[in-house]
Amino acid sequence: MTQLTEQILLPDNLEDATEQAIAATHQAIADGANRVIADLRFPELKVMPIAYEFAASFNQRYGKEWQAIFSDAGAAALARREWADLDVSVRGVNEGRRAIREEDKAFLLIEPTSIEVELVEKLAQLAGDRPFVILNPRLENSEVGLGLASRQMRDRFLSTFETAYYIKPLELGALWRSYPQTWQVWHQTEEGMQQLAEVAQRPSSDDIDRLFRQKTGKKSGSFLGRLQELFNALGR
Repeated sequence: MTQLTEQILLPDNLEDATEQAIAATHQAIADGANRVIADLRFPELKVMPIAYEFAASFNQRYGKEWQAIFSDAGAAALARREWADLDVSVRGVNEGRRAIREEDKAFLLIEPTSIEVELVEKLAQLAGDRPFVILNPRLENSEVGLGLASRQMRDRFLSTFETAYYIKPLELGALWRSYPQTWQVWHQTEEGMQQLAEVAQRPSSDDIDRLFRQKTGKKSGSFLGRLQELFNALGR
C-alpha cells in the first residue's frame, strides 16, 4: 500500500524554511541519498544561525559521531565559540582525513566556495557512502578565474548530489524545492504567492523566464533582482 505524503507548503518566514530544509535533508538521507545539498538563496543571509539548527539536528541523530566542516577559518573559530553547548567537532575543509574520521557517521559542510571544489570533492570521496551534506554551497558563485576544465569538474561533482532543499526569491515569485516534492515555480500575485508550475528537474533561468512569459506574459525578473518583500518576510 502506498503511503501518502503530506504536502509541504511554500514557507513565509526563515524559521519555517530552515525547519523544512532540515526535514528534507534527513528525509533524503533516510531514502538512501548520501550526498545532499540544502540551499537557501537569500541575499545577505547569515548562514551561521541556520548552520546551528542543522548542527543541533545532526547531534540528535548522530550524537558526537559526525563532523561540522567549514571552508572559512574564521567561521570555524566562531562556531567553536558559539556552538559550545552542542559540543560539536569542527574542522576546516583543508584538513583532509582529520575532517573525515573513520568513526563518523555523517558530515555537514557549510558554505564552501568555488575555489574549494577539489578539496570538497576529496572530502566527499573520503566520506564514501556516509551522508555528506553541503549547506548553502557557493560553488557556482564565481566563474572568473575558472577554466573550462574546472567548471566541468565542478558541474560533474555537483551532479552527484541530491538537492533536498532549495529556495530562491525571484523578482516575481520564487523557485523552491523541498524533498520529496519536485521543483516548483511560484508567482507573486495580488492575492499572494501561487504555484505557477511544477517540474521534475531544476529549471534554468531561461526555463523560468519562459514559464513566466507563457503563463503571465511577464519575465520572472531573475536577472533584474529578487523579490525583496518575500526576503523581508523570510528574514523575520
